[in-house]
Amino acid sequence: MMADTQWPRFMVFQKMNGKQPWQHNGTVHAPDLEMALLNARDVFMRRPDAVGLFVVPDAAIYKVTLEQLASEAELPDSVEFSEEREILVFAKPHEQSACELLGSVKAKSALQALKKGQSEWGDSKALWWWLFPAEASLMNAEAEAESMFSAAREKSYKNSSEYHTVTMMRQLHSKGRLEED
Repeated sequence: MMADTQWPRFMVFQKMNGKQPWQHNGTVHAPDLEMALLNARDVFMRRPDAVGLFVVPDAAIYKVTLEQLASEAELPDSVEFSEEREILVFAKPHEQSACELLGSVKAKSALQALKKGQSEWGDSKALWWWLFPAEASLMNAEAEAESMFSAAREKSYKNSSEYHTVTMMRQLHSKGRLEED
């Protein structure tokens, strides 16, 4: 039996501008937080504009679904902390929305943070909730946002409209360089 060779998975969150909330954008695999942030930039910032990006290990996120909330017996175990910590609270309010940051609360466990978050933002019908300690994440510094995201603005080769594959394939086919199956 082979050992798992996959790097840990990190959830990626981005902020498109100062007015929009932080939203879940996808996942990357990396050996650590710093590399995860760089991988996230390379994967998700191909077509910016973004003003912020942060990553958190998937394993650090306490995840609860609407179904689990309906049956409290099915709630996942929550990690208890020795003292209150800042817990970031994300929710996906409905199927057509993104999972977005509602805010943060101080709590001694993710389950306690969930209860505080529900009373604070009152969205008990959210499809799912994600909660994690703020210190588990890594965010780009605001001062480095320009250097981190601006390079992709001038990279037209990353836009699919820059590739003329169909025309090129027709030319190759007409010159007999490609054979039909």
